Amino acid sequence: MSRVARRVAQRSDARDAAAPLAVCAQCRHRADDRRVLEQRIGGLIVFGSGFGESVAASRLCLLRDQLVSPSDTCGQFALRDGG
Repeated sequence: MSRVARRVAQRSDARDAAAPLAVCAQCRHRADDRRVLEQRIGGLIVFGSGFGESVAASRLCLLRDQLVSPSDTCGQFALRDGG
């Protein structure tokens, strides 16, 4: 690989490493507060620890009104402020 090609590749790698991941965990539409999910789905709390296991790190997407995992993606991604 030539020096120029190597330099271009290094810049590209550095730019990719600095870019935030466009995943739900970094999206402003994801309600990180678990209480939001509990308030939106009436009766969810009665499931107790079963609820905790099944939901795990999933949270509510306020845009799509559905559960999303931290690694999910969609075309409506919007980087969270300060994220």
